[in-house]
Amino acid sequence: MSTYTALLNNLEVLKLHQIKENLDTYIDLITNKEKTVVEALYELTKLEIKLKEEKATNACVKVANFPFIKTLDDFDFTFQPSINQDKIRDLHTLRFLEKKENVLLLGNSGVGKTHLSVSIGIAAAKKRNSTYFINCHDLLLNLKKAHLENRLEARLKHYAKYKLLIIDEIGYLPISKEEANILVFLNF
Repeated sequence: MSTYTALLNNLEVLKLHQIKENLDTYIDLITNKEKTVVEALYELTKLEIKLKEEKATNACVKVANFPFIKTLDDFDFTFQPSINQDKIRDLHTLRFLEKKENVLLLGNSGVGKTHLSVSIGIAAAKKRNSTYFINCHDLLLNLKKAHLENRLEARLKHYAKYKLLIIDEIGYLPISKEEANILVFLNF
């Protein structure tokens, strides 16, 4: 087995897929004296780091349980001119997370609250903030079930661990006094 083949095998074992995929290009660049070995290694490792960061970001987005993937760029502000674009763009800076502030999006059905909350959540997840999206009805069902199983405290801790917990559709269905008391434990 040639050293080149052994190198390709090592890159596969180490899961350095970007380096393996781009190796021939950089060998040619070094051979043609267009890049030094150090420059080539630096650029190859940069490609690998970028791929790993993208995978980590995608994993954070996937774990967040979004009902769909929508970003701020997908939102049509002309459809809802009453929405303050500057405030929404400020929310996407995630400053409210650093200040540990709560955000409440209010409005009639169909104005884009879910889209905007998902886009904020995706922005947070892409910055590797632990993020979770759940609608209020499902949250209450989970918490009531945990209460009946004497696991309410553990379930509350589960939801409290997220840096950003997005609860959608609060107020669309009536909430009993017991459910309201359970929600208080989430410490909005």
